[in-house]
Amino acid sequence: MNVFKQRFGVWMEDVVKYSRYVANGGLLFTLYFTLIYGAFVYNQFLTDLDPVFPSEWIVALIWLLLPLGHRPRTLIQEADQVFLLPRLGEIQAFMTGVRAFNVVFATVRALLVMLVVLPLLVRTQTLTSVEVGAILATSVLISAAGRLAKLEGIKYVVLPSALASGFLMLFGVPLLTSVPALVPFVLLHVRRNRRIPLLDWLTLEEKSKAQFNRVVSWFVDVPAMREDVRERSFIVSLLERSVLKRADAARYVYGLRVMRSNDSLDLVLRLSAVALVVMWLSGGWYVGLVVPLFVGLTALQLVPLFKRLDTVSMASWLPITRTERLVAYKWWATRLLFAQLLALGVASLLFGATWDALVGLGLAYLVVRYYLSRLT
Repeated sequence: MNVFKQRFGVWMEDVVKYSRYVANGGLLFTLYFTLIYGAFVYNQFLTDLDPVFPSEWIVALIWLLLPLGHRPRTLIQEADQVFLLPRLGEIQAFMTGVRAFNVVFATVRALLVMLVVLPLLVRTQTLTSVEVGAILATSVLISAAGRLAKLEGIKYVVLPSALASGFLMLFGVPLLTSVPALVPFVLLHVRRNRRIPLLDWLTLEEKSKAQFNRVVSWFVDVPAMREDVRERSFIVSLLERSVLKRADAARYVYGLRVMRSNDSLDLVLRLSAVALVVMWLSGGWYVGLVVPLFVGLTALQLVPLFKRLDTVSMASWLPITRTERLVAYKWWATRLLFAQLLALGVASLLFGATWDALVGLGLAYLVVRYYLSRLT
């Protein structure tokens, strides 16, 4: 049996299984509400948009970002280091399937981004249908090249082409933007791996699976997984001089974990950045209501995280009770959420909120207290 078809079938089974859990989760309803609210705010922004708005700069910036942050799936397993090793030079069909699989992912990513950006571009630029098609094609090519470059282990091959396409867009020649976007595929074809780089693809697969599991864990408990942490020496050194040197063992370990992980401090920063964008786009009396919405989304993801950390964190190895670990995690979660609450409250005032800022802060406080009470 074709190895790729077998692995693809297993991947589809996992996706379908977890999709059912996600569909039954309460967070999905919250995300629907968030998307509807975001679409309403974005439509208001487009309605009041000045035609001289530099949307071409937005497109050029997005083309620079599209090749970045990809997590390719390789469908490689740890056991392949033994069982697949003798066949590394004989499974070109598997490698071709993996590349096509990732091109589809990259295409969907580009189309979703352009689904948001194209209305902005059409409102401010005079474009023909052919030019719109060329912009879509350029986005897909840049995204696909970025994902394939990550798969082949080639760095920075796509950024020059994305920059060139951006310049053509700024100079008012959208029809030609696809030409530079095709150039990376020549180098990717010449330097493509002819044998599976087993360890590299295994690392990519583990990171991609960890990202998938993190998203699914918002909705349902998933098995414990290995996670990458970042050094962040500057932030950690500041904490060690102030908070950590006076903390007990559980609070110390959880503090390091929160500051160095991708799903704690990073989560707060990412959602806060999105909240600021929504505030900027809305600019109405309801700006203050953005605060409880995004603080609630943050709390909804931070609170279930304790269940996973309780089994995989170093704190579970220490001679301390689960109650002490719970108190330590709640201590950090409380400070992260209230810091986000206050920062977004101040930002809402800067973006034009008045009495709704107080309403938003009050609702956000209630949301935080509600989710923290669920930490058991």
